[in-house]
Amino acid sequence: MLRTVLVVEDDRPTHALFIAVVHRCGFESSSAFDGPSALRRVREEPPDGIILDLLLPTLNGFQIMREIKAFAPEMLSRIVVVTAAAESTYRECVELESVHAILRKPFNVDQLEDVLRRMIDAPAALPDKKMRDGGTMRLKIG
Repeated sequence: MLRTVLVVEDDRPTHALFIAVVHRCGFESSSAFDGPSALRRVREEPPDGIILDLLLPTLNGFQIMREIKAFAPEMLSRIVVVTAAAESTYRECVELESVHAILRKPFNVDQLEDVLRRMIDAPAALPDKKMRDGGTMRLKIG
């Protein structure tokens, strides 16, 4: 059975890029473009991992993580946050302490692939502290 990654991103070109990365890693993908859709998908068919943007319409990524923490706290460690938000915007979010990795936009596609593979292939993997502490990661196309 193929493992599934839920991509939660409202920007269509970025969403398409994430889907391509997920498929390149050999995983299936499902999509959500807003918070309510993301939560519905997580409740109905929990994915093996989630790529989550923080700045979304209706419910933002912070609210999504709080909801997930309430009904499936173990799922937080299966989240890769990818955001353009300034660190000061998310510094106080305690749920981020449990996510697998935080990547800042622009990011390096190879690093996203590496994070996804390690997270999905190692179910008990600890959060990737290295990916949190670095600076901005550059998008590398091709």
